[in-house]
Amino acid sequence: MSTPPEVRSMVLGGSLEAPTIHKLRGTIMVTKYEVVAGDSLSKLAQRFYGDATLFPVIAVPNGIVDPDEITVGQELLIPYITRRHTLAPGETLSGLAQHFYGAGTLFPVLAAANHIGDPNVVEVGRSLLIPELGDVGHHTVVEGETLSELAHRWYGEAQLHPVISFPNHITDPDHVEVGRVLIRPGLNYRHTVVAGDTLRALAEDHYGNAEMFAMIAAANHVADPNKITVGQVLFLPNLTAF
Repeated sequence: MSTPPEVRSMVLGGSLEAPTIHKLRGTIMVTKYEVVAGDSLSKLAQRFYGDATLFPVIAVPNGIVDPDEITVGQELLIPYITRRHTLAPGETLSGLAQHFYGAGTLFPVLAAANHIGDPNVVEVGRSLLIPELGDVGHHTVVEGETLSELAHRWYGEAQLHPVISFPNHITDPDHVEVGRVLIRPGLNYRHTVVAGDTLRALAEDHYGNAEMFAMIAAANHVADPNKITVGQVLFLPNLTAF
């Protein structure tokens, strides 16, 4: 995997009426947090990610060896992990788009992010990625860029271009005018494991620091960081702003 420097540093034309994009409930982008009395990394992981077991995602980039030892006033980097939602009976992609984004017409964003071919057929219990569309970064299009190319650069897969096109109301992802400012949705870069990959090598390539392998392992619930399988999809947390 070769990740562009722009990714290492780490978003409206068309027939649709521009919706009001709401910030996801309980979701934040990359931020700094100052520790207060009563905090622990497990509590912070529960607050920011909805999963206390993800505390290593915070511990590793902050160089914290003992997750039980943080001090009041300490400033922590809180990496961005794309929110996940488990589909309940009766829920639909358009309903979820209305709930999270305030616009049911944005269901193709959810379909694309989760490789759903038929948005009317989604199995109950499936865990869905919910890209961030509020309080995100922006990108100014330069000569030669297409949404497919940007999707590959930002998210790891060119076919994820609807994640960019729908919130920006772009009907032709291969033709975007130079100078246009795009909303850049928040969605973790994904990498499909190939023969020879290791978490250390992926961490070195993506972050420039092999020791970040433990953060990748935690974010993907990989119990043994020495055991990843060909074809496995890994999501890489963002450490800097979009």
